[in-house]
Amino acid sequence: MSQLDSLTLHLGQISVNLDKDTNTLKNKLGKVSLHAVNQYLQLAQEQQLELSSTLVELGISNDLLSDNSQYITGNQFQNLIEVILELSNDKLFGLHTAKFVQPSSYSVLGYISMNCNTLGEAITKIQPFEQLVGDMGTTNVELVGDSFKIGWQCQFTEKNVRQQMIDNCLASWLTFARYLINDQGKPLKVLLSRAEPELSLQKEYQEAFNCPVLFNQTENAILFDASLLDLPLNKGDQLLLSTLESHAKTLISTISPDEGLVRRVITEIENGLKNGYYHQQDIAKALKIGAKTLQRRLNDENYTFQLLLDETRLKMAKTLLKQDQMSLNQISMELGFVEPRSFFRWFKKVTQQTPGDYRNKLN
Repeated sequence: MSQLDSLTLHLGQISVNLDKDTNTLKNKLGKVSLHAVNQYLQLAQEQQLELSSTLVELGISNDLLSDNSQYITGNQFQNLIEVILELSNDKLFGLHTAKFVQPSSYSVLGYISMNCNTLGEAITKIQPFEQLVGDMGTTNVELVGDSFKIGWQCQFTEKNVRQQMIDNCLASWLTFARYLINDQGKPLKVLLSRAEPELSLQKEYQEAFNCPVLFNQTENAILFDASLLDLPLNKGDQLLLSTLESHAKTLISTISPDEGLVRRVITEIENGLKNGYYHQQDIAKALKIGAKTLQRRLNDENYTFQLLLDETRLKMAKTLLKQDQMSLNQISMELGFVEPRSFFRWFKKVTQQTPGDYRNKLN
């Protein structure tokens, strides 16, 4: 059987399982692919942690674990990590799971990345298809001068679990990127929102990422030299890439039929902020649906209107703050705030710094 035939068969099974489990997977923390879960379970096994009774209690059977095309709920995943952290003496458990990452850890997205021509092309595939790995958070990629920044916003709220997931995500990205480009290059720096840990743990972070690691930051991200985007992967197959992307789009539509709604809401918010019509009822009217219907459909996709409004505003605010020709008062008006101090209070609440401080750090 050829590589293409084998992967097509495997992806077909994923499609069947996703369709079967779509309704049962929806909850406020979304879902997590067993591909991703297995990194945690492999390290737990290496550390000889006894999880059999916990897995039974959480409804995670051996049959489920043997089928990597399946998913568990975000609630199950969070509870599992909490138990693992109670049993393990490893304060950086999430960071250490990265050594188990492999292409299959990212489900179909991993195979798509492998078949891209350059690292830059592989990175552009994350946002469209990361939902196949799970609903644990969202990725953001942006160019910052001569570097590019890839960040992750975790949607889990339990502090210790969140920290381990962020460490796992960023360290796994780096491990996989090193594999794709044959260990060429290294990060410029890593930004972590967690509080600065003890010196021994700081040393572990720096050894894992092989670059400066900054704590108490407003985001969780890795910065690389932009020249790395052009590095060839030399592992790709364009025919296979096309097949994988086509299948991935079908899977996305299966597990998230209203994904288009979220994107339309964001677009309408961006337009509405400029003319003052950005409230939920305004956006619902623009989409020709009722406000309650809009909220219900967003809830089905684990979103709220306020979350999308804040995320869209923050993204626009950061973009506008990079433009020195715009005053803070002008930016405040552009974002739909009645007065500048309302903008200042909101920005500091979501970023822990004032708009002026954020702009100064860019210079």
